[in-house]
Amino acid sequence: MISSSGIEVTLNNAGLWKKFNSPMEMILTRKIGRKMFPNLEYSVDGLNPTAMYEVYLHMERMDELKYRYVSNEWDDYARGDPITPIQKIKHKSGGQTGMFWMDGPISFEQVRLTNNPETDKKDHICLQSMHKWRPVVTIRKLENGDKNSAFDEEFRMENVWFMAVTMYQNQAIKYLKVENNKFASGFRETGNHKTKTVLPTRGIKRTASETFPTPPSSTSPSSKNNGNSPIAHNFPNPENFNFSLMGTANQYWMNPYQNMWNYGYNVGQPMVQPVTSQWNVQNMVQSKNMSHEQQGNPNNNIVPEFNGLNNF
Repeated sequence: MISSSGIEVTLNNAGLWKKFNSPMEMILTRKIGRKMFPNLEYSVDGLNPTAMYEVYLHMERMDELKYRYVSNEWDDYARGDPITPIQKIKHKSGGQTGMFWMDGPISFEQVRLTNNPETDKKDHICLQSMHKWRPVVTIRKLENGDKNSAFDEEFRMENVWFMAVTMYQNQAIKYLKVENNKFASGFRETGNHKTKTVLPTRGIKRTASETFPTPPSSTSPSSKNNGNSPIAHNFPNPENFNFSLMGTANQYWMNPYQNMWNYGYNVGQPMVQPVTSQWNVQNMVQSKNMSHEQQGNPNNNIVPEFNGLNNF
């Protein structure tokens, strides 16, 4: 379309719009709005390359009628709702030179359509469903960069209009949109969905030897013990454990996390101090507060000092 001032505005994707030979339908959603498909992408020519311009988009009610879809066609059956104030959406590029606007397509793909009259979200346009609407492009020339002395020109495409709906009435329109919208693959029978790899939810069962590995040969017990490491007991259950007996002399327990005997933890089964050997010499430290006669005596009443543990 060419204005009297010589500015020309054309719809870049007019061929896609022409595929919908029936009235186009655009979905309105209340909460988050719905993007238009096909979207609105324009080209402009005839601007002053050095002058400053802003570009706007709004929707215009085409008549005062309300429609319904009956017997596979649209019928104007009632008087339309009161016309609402115009909401102009300024292009996100803001004020730019004429050369900028003529250099590439002007897309309004960010615009969303809603039927919520209370919305205050940016780039949302509120429309009434079951009414006809036409997109209108406004080019505003800023005289000397001053918005107050701007000059507006509006452009309407003759065959570019749609019916606002909350659900598709003509199923042929829906199928055409699914086939032509690259973001609607999930609605196609041959949608290209990637198969998700299902990861196992259970761990790998390990043997006792893997859980409590045999110590290295340098710390292994002597041949008198037939080369077997100490038996790994389960960790005491805190709910059934008598903590009052902690610290009783000559009580030992098997630490399953260090694979070694610890002193001073009663597990309900008293165990006398084992005979000193290469194994327990490496894993227990002789107490400094016990005499030689008291060490190894099961009847002594001196609790040895805990001097730490040797780690493998």
